[in-house]
Amino acid sequence: MPMKKVAISLPEPVLEAVDRLAARRGESRSHVIATILSRVAHVKRDRDMTAQIDALFADETIVVEQKRTADEFLRVSPWTREE
Repeated sequence: MPMKKVAISLPEPVLEAVDRLAARRGESRSHVIATILSRVAHVKRDRDMTAQIDALFADETIVVEQKRTADEFLRVSPWTREE
């Protein structure tokens, strides 16, 4: 993956913690910061996606349609029949 250099300012205690973590993991400071930022971005994306799904299913017309579809599926599904 292509990399770009950026300059950021961090409080000294944060930078010291990053440096300790990088040393423990045998990784560069840059790699540790990139990994942390990537994870934060993924968590934010997942949280936003969950909020959108929650909003969708809060819509009563969607809930009714999902229930109708699920009931129909169970009615015709061969997996729910006891033999």
